[in-house]
Amino acid sequence: MASLFESQFQNQRPLQGARVGIREELSDLITNVDAKETPISSMARRGSKPGNTTFRWQVDRNPDPSVELGILDGKDVDPTNPSTNSDFKQYTLGYRTEVENNIHLFRRAVHVSNLTQDILNLAGVKDELSRQLAKATIDLKRSMEITFTSDILPAIDDGVTPYRTRCLTAWIKKDKATASKNADKYGVQNQDIRTIDENFVTPESSIIGTNSLVENLNENTVQDLMTSVYEQTGQFKNHEAVVGTKLKRQFTELVYTTRAPAGTPAQSGIRSTRDANADTIKASVDYFEGDFGKLALIPTQFLHAGVNPYTIVEYTEGGVQKFKLYDGRTTTEDNRVKAQTGDGNTAGVITVGNGGLEAAKATMTGAQQGALTANNLVIAAASNTAADRNAAYAVAKVRANLHAENAKCKGFVIPWDYLEVRYGGNIAQVRELTENGGGPRRMMEAMAALLVHSPLTFGMFDYRSNLS
Repeated sequence: MASLFESQFQNQRPLQGARVGIREELSDLITNVDAKETPISSMARRGSKPGNTTFRWQVDRNPDPSVELGILDGKDVDPTNPSTNSDFKQYTLGYRTEVENNIHLFRRAVHVSNLTQDILNLAGVKDELSRQLAKATIDLKRSMEITFTSDILPAIDDGVTPYRTRCLTAWIKKDKATASKNADKYGVQNQDIRTIDENFVTPESSIIGTNSLVENLNENTVQDLMTSVYEQTGQFKNHEAVVGTKLKRQFTELVYTTRAPAGTPAQSGIRSTRDANADTIKASVDYFEGDFGKLALIPTQFLHAGVNPYTIVEYTEGGVQKFKLYDGRTTTEDNRVKAQTGDGNTAGVITVGNGGLEAAKATMTGAQQGALTANNLVIAAASNTAADRNAAYAVAKVRANLHAENAKCKGFVIPWDYLEVRYGGNIAQVRELTENGGGPRRMMEAMAALLVHSPLTFGMFDYRSNLS
């Protein structure tokens, strides 16, 4: 991938004087790079440039049909009091509403020393600045992808919180879509935000797996989701689902549901097929064909689990090494994830000794184990021995990694006609920064917003990892 960008930037050297501030165009590259790895931001329609930092559009739906008992021949329409007269149908309230979203600014900056850029002959690198810009572009695109799949709610720049776009999970899940205040776990001030009319929120029947392990995915639940999507759209057609890696694997495991004779293991059904004309064994499911259409599975590594990654903070208290977990990117005590009971340990602390988590769980009450399962814990070593510290840290690390594991279990059914990414005029343009003698500097910016024309048409797999 680096060579693609080297062709754009090779032979460049630090620019001076009047050229500072000139932008190098990367619009096409940012929309195409890493397309297979970032399917949502790559496959979504590229909409028109937002006319403002906050922009609005209308969404519409059709009324539910009703049985008609007929009209007497020759009966006229009564023109009086249209608002209360049954002869007139109002197709506004409940059938059309206005929604809005904000722009979102993404930025990367790179710096290469003069020595690295002009003198050092690094193996396989023609131009280190080009290489850094290539990596920054890929990094930016991946960050856009994982941001767009998150539960971030819109925010307006108030000098503390920057502009933020409503992201996909916040369009789909009802608790987010109808929230009147912004979530504070991302460090957002409690701003009033425009809610989505409940008549246009993705129905709960189109979201499967909530609070359930990914292993519980089965044919019936997928059929239920596809049925719900069909009931909202009225269209029998093929759909595409962007899915995490564990969810993709679980679709393949559905082959195990082949009916087996009574008394035999459920997994005795045939799972793999062999191509008679090739030395290939196929053990994957790329499509799910149900009663209401075919679902194509598009795997990705860049989904968001809906919560921020946990942050581990190591500290010593009373000669004992402890590890606090924080929900979110800030480490204030308000964001501390606390255990519910102490029972035998320091209140609110689960002690992990040399035996590790399983040994610790054996000494816990049910309430403590429940707190552990719910991710509500502060973890401490039993002593300051290296073994105990390592055991406690290992548990903390597992909990901190749950975000990434849960993200692998998520997925979105996306009707691409109803999803747009709107880019600002400076999408992925590179601005040269002032060079003060330390080597060339570049800044890359992308301004983008997510536009969902109708959340009703979307679906979601909301499973979680068995590590939770």
